[in-house]
Amino acid sequence: MRASKVKEEIKFYLFILPWIVGFFLLFVGPAIASLVYSFTDYNAVTANWIGLDNYKEMFHNPVFIKSLKNTLFFVVVGNPILICFQLLIALLLNIEVRGIRLFRTLYYLPYLVPPVATVIIWRLIFNETGAMNSLLHLVGLDSVSWFDSEFLSKPIILSMVIWGAGGTALIFIAALKGVPRHLYEAAKIDGSSIFRSFFVITLPMITPAILFALVIQIIYFFQIFTEPLLLNNKGAPNYSGTTYMVTTYRTAFTDFKFGSAMAQAWLLFGIILIITIIVLKTSKKWVYYESEKGS
Repeated sequence: MRASKVKEEIKFYLFILPWIVGFFLLFVGPAIASLVYSFTDYNAVTANWIGLDNYKEMFHNPVFIKSLKNTLFFVVVGNPILICFQLLIALLLNIEVRGIRLFRTLYYLPYLVPPVATVIIWRLIFNETGAMNSLLHLVGLDSVSWFDSEFLSKPIILSMVIWGAGGTALIFIAALKGVPRHLYEAAKIDGSSIFRSFFVITLPMITPAILFALVIQIIYFFQIFTEPLLLNNKGAPNYSGTTYMVTTYRTAFTDFKFGSAMAQAWLLFGIILIITIIVLKTSKKWVYYESEKGS
């Protein structure tokens, strides 16, 4: 009996051994190496130890500071807008009417479109002779240089993210389906309005899904890269469209300051980790789990 158990354990470890080896070779090893290189002036050829200079230099670099502010804008402003929009769409798509499955599919399709294709579509819409300027001409207004506007650069990027936000909306729809119907029936008997039922019943019941979307989208917005890079390679006026990841990319592959880029990556990891922990810790005050009802 003992020998049979040992054989089963050996088989188990042999089966997961390739994953363990790959995990350490492709993740743990490079992560440790990048942390070490972040304290050097590594340029793909030489690496001299410079201590915390890369980390100090970041906060004296105006382009880096600007990109950090732009990224925080997406996290602090864009994230709530995106969640509210997704929730509104989920509420509409949760209404059982004829053809609702078709509408759900149509809304989900942009989520499957690669970001590069989305950028191409947006360039066609917002260029000098695109659909938006043609629409402005129809109402007697002048053309707008959408990609050269410091004020419009971030809203355009955010609009691309919202357009492809069908995945999270489906999560909200699934959460709405899980709200017990008898709660609405009881509220209706008590004379509760639709809006009151939403804030008293629906919203608290789907807070776990909102928490999931919030954490996932915080991480996404901190790492947003393809849209701002390809939409305006120059970063728009005054780097208004440059994000954290774009600056890190250019530091590494344009300036060839790989050590500095690795320091930026580790700082980003620390920021995301701290914010995620804060969100999860504070979620106990506003997230409702039905399993806690009896405790």
